[in-house]
Amino acid sequence: MFHRYARLFAALAAAAVVTAAAIAVSASGGTDQTTPTAPVSNLFRGIPEHDGVLGDPKAPVTLTEYVDLQCPVCAEASKQTLPWLVETYVRTGKAKLDLRALHFLGPDSEKAARVAAGAKAQGRLWPFVEAFYAAQGQENSGYVTDDFLRSVAKASGVDADKALDAADGEAALRFLEQANADATRLGVESTPTFTVAKGDGAPRLIGSGVLGQAAFEKALR
Repeated sequence: MFHRYARLFAALAAAAVVTAAAIAVSASGGTDQTTPTAPVSNLFRGIPEHDGVLGDPKAPVTLTEYVDLQCPVCAEASKQTLPWLVETYVRTGKAKLDLRALHFLGPDSEKAARVAAGAKAQGRLWPFVEAFYAAQGQENSGYVTDDFLRSVAKASGVDADKALDAADGEAALRFLEQANADATRLGVESTPTFTVAKGDGAPRLIGSGVLGQAAFEKALR
């Protein structure tokens, strides 16, 4: 099961949100915390990233993933779904990947998302998120410390000092607000959730959870 919540942040500000599903997953706390010390993989090597969007800016399709960095199902989707999407659609120029970092699971999620915004400013958002998942700890256990985030930054090729400094800045706030606003507008109620937009068309939901290849192939026809 995957995380669901009753409503997203209203008026682009923090509001009370409850998770109504994946209680068992939340209780288990996801994967054990580890400390990444080297790049997690070469999945994104050679693929351009601009303003958090991975792939050719001229790609005709935009796939957007809504995540919470503490969500264990998001980490699982990153392992099972993302490599295929990157190799089949992004690396070939058929689609580009965008990301919206929500933070409904708690304070650790917000801190992680803010530093992810700093990684985005360095053109390393996707490697940062992948490295974070590889070291993901127990939800809201306080594991998302500056030292932990520094280790994630190092593993993903991100300048940790700059990313941490950016966490309290205006760009980080806009990053969080955009995720909240877009999720509310589209009715996103779980993470991970994927949407697709063709050309300048409006995005539409593909589905939530660890989706199989067939779901993306159908959406991208």
